[in-house]
Amino acid sequence: MSAGPARVALRSNDLLVEVDAEGARIARLTHVPTSREILATTPWADEARDAFSLPDSSGEWHRRYPGGWHVLLPRAGDAPVDVAPTQPFHGEAAWRTWTLSQEGASCRARVHLRTVPLEIDRVVSLVESGLRVDTAVHNHSSETVRIGWAEHPAFAGDLFDDAAVSTGGGGLAVAPAPSAGFDDVSGAAGSLTVEGRELALALSWDARLFPRLFVWRERRGSTGFPWWAQVDAVGLEPSSDPYAQPGDALGSIEVAPGATVRSTVTLHVRGIGAATA
Repeated sequence: MSAGPARVALRSNDLLVEVDAEGARIARLTHVPTSREILATTPWADEARDAFSLPDSSGEWHRRYPGGWHVLLPRAGDAPVDVAPTQPFHGEAAWRTWTLSQEGASCRARVHLRTVPLEIDRVVSLVESGLRVDTAVHNHSSETVRIGWAEHPAFAGDLFDDAAVSTGGGGLAVAPAPSAGFDDVSGAAGSLTVEGRELALALSWDARLFPRLFVWRERRGSTGFPWWAQVDAVGLEPSSDPYAQPGDALGSIEVAPGATVRSTVTLHVRGIGAATA
């Protein structure tokens, strides 16, 4: 069976999207009328892989982090100490090479995880004025599997300069560069908006599946290794569980034998004023 292409590109009048086989990462999302990049990209994003790596997965993730939009399964963050087999930082799915195929205005990505008996089928589609991500997680074993799940879109940091950010639970402050921080927010109610100078973004998700929102800010605020103040990104990340999860479980989502858990996340993009002229 062919592994498929390393990257699939989709284009509409409004958006250009590229999906990478590594981690099924949405590597690029461009607003075509303004040529504006919506997702963060690090200076080393396109470097070739080499034999050098750090011994721990958290250090290696951060050393080679390319930006973009990842899916974090079956665990976001550090691996629980009492769960075997050990998960890499942010979960196996983000580290695997997925099989990609293009189906019209959609890219389909599939992978069988090995640390847990799950198959993931993920479809990235261009829809009117936006992007839709449909994900199905299927348990092909005879035992219930508990997992954590987070969507990890990292947006270009300068989109938030002078922008108003709000969620279903109220306003959300994003500090200007240089700054860095992380918040684990409850009550986001499945939606958020970013009203900036050039673009307006509206992200929506199933709040029953993802009741929390991670807000990660790396706005050139980390001056040492591994980023040397060269990364400007804001992660707005719907999550199934708090970041600090008990050490004896991957997460709270239960996938019964033979069952499938589904998620749909949408991102709508709108140009503002003269930016669309």
